[in-house]
Amino acid sequence: MDYFKQLLTRIGSFVRQMSVSQVVMLVAIVVGSVMGLVAVAGWMTAVTYQPLYSNLESAEAAEVTGFLAEKKISYKITGNGSVIEVPEGDLYEARMALASEGLPHSGTVGYSIFDETNLGMTEFLQKLNFRRALEGELSRTITALNEVQAARVHIVIPEDRLFSEQQEEATASVVLKLKHRNGLSQNQLAGISHLVAASVEGLHPGNITVIDYDGNLLSSDNGGDEMAAMSATQIDLAQQVERDLERKAQTMLDGVLGAGKSIVRVTAELNFDQYSRTSENYDPNTVVRSEQKTETSDLATKTLAEEAEDKTDTKSEVTVTNYEVSKSVEAVTKATGTVRRLSVAVLLDGNYNLTANEEGAEELVYEPRPQDEMDRLGSIVKNAVGFQPDRNDQIEVVNIAFDKQYLHEHQEKLDEQINREFYLDLAKKLSLLAVAILAFLWLRKKLKRFFGSLAQFLPSYRPPATAKNQKKTNQGKSSSGDQGNDTEEEEVEDEEELVIERRQPKLIDKMQNVARKDPTEIAKVIRTMMVE
Repeated sequence: MDYFKQLLTRIGSFVRQMSVSQVVMLVAIVVGSVMGLVAVAGWMTAVTYQPLYSNLESAEAAEVTGFLAEKKISYKITGNGSVIEVPEGDLYEARMALASEGLPHSGTVGYSIFDETNLGMTEFLQKLNFRRALEGELSRTITALNEVQAARVHIVIPEDRLFSEQQEEATASVVLKLKHRNGLSQNQLAGISHLVAASVEGLHPGNITVIDYDGNLLSSDNGGDEMAAMSATQIDLAQQVERDLERKAQTMLDGVLGAGKSIVRVTAELNFDQYSRTSENYDPNTVVRSEQKTETSDLATKTLAEEAEDKTDTKSEVTVTNYEVSKSVEAVTKATGTVRRLSVAVLLDGNYNLTANEEGAEELVYEPRPQDEMDRLGSIVKNAVGFQPDRNDQIEVVNIAFDKQYLHEHQEKLDEQINREFYLDLAKKLSLLAVAILAFLWLRKKLKRFFGSLAQFLPSYRPPATAKNQKKTNQGKSSSGDQGNDTEEEEVEDEEELVIERRQPKLIDKMQNVARKDPTEIAKVIRTMMVE
């Protein structure tokens, strides 16, 4: 206890002798150490929460939280009440427990609504439940798509009419919440429309409207017109053919001339006529397949006298010949989307030579390409796009100087911006490095002085004196001849193992001691210094 009291006393005296900056630094070190320990302890004992379910409606979130509270599972609600988080260790256990209770309901009802038997349900309620179940199942199916985060489906099934002229068509609307802003392609939207149409009796894809959560119309507004849809498909096909031909020609010219030296544009006129032809052809050269001959005799019964007078006999012959008639039947259906005519436009940049002007400065001078080179490049483009003179295809190859002044200006501005950002970033990093070095040197100096001063007030241990050292000490003290040697030897023998070493007095301390003992001598010294 005496040791700790001594330690506290010396620390208190040390703090009283410290300056204000040293006290502030000491307090900052102590507070920082305590806060660091608290942060480490909090991090080690912190509970990591993981999302249990997200995108929940308010009613579902209330049911889930009520179940978790009943099971005494801690949870947090984030995302404006739509996300429920639980500790990472309880995540899978909580999900299985909720699944056993049929929670959550995913915001929609499906065919499970018919699992409950209600004997008093009317026909109207049965139809209503069937429509709700169908909408819920379609919503779940659409939500399972990769690009769709949530979906709602609304179906309108009109009542049956007595006359077909009065029968209205079924309609539907689909609201999608997409995961990305890029949206869905036309093929994906058409797939969703056909999915809903195939699931509802009497529903056509043209009667389905698809929008997103921002109210943007995603489905094509053609009103179910098949001709309009076909025209849109034909335009897309023509654009695809043009892009493909442009790419073929452009890549070849870029490989020969370099990037940015040529521009290729293709206009394709496609043939979308649909017709079929059936023809029957007969071969005029006939072949005998079979022949049948029949002979008959008309000899009547006559008397001998008549036979003697008339010796003539009547005979007839019938020949039936069957000929093989050759016939060929041909059915021709012409393919649609074939290229009817191509129009190709090609712009080629010329050559630029570095030439000295009148002032002696070098500048780029435009020089057109030779005609033979233009012809060769035109032939390359023709072969790339499949040019056919029989279809009345047209191609125009023009050599013209490209205006690239704006490109140079933008390039210069971009280079200046990049250089400015580079130097600013470099200056910022050098400034931070210089500040860090200065702060490190200042802190090192202060800490060195602080801990040096603190070490002077802290007690230190030294091993107890051995018999040999004790003997030397006693011999040295006996040879000094001073009084009280016997007393000092006893004090050394009874001294504790803990020895407190005091710091060596400095020059200022020595001068203070001399001034307190003999102030006249100090006054003489100061007077002598002033005279000199």
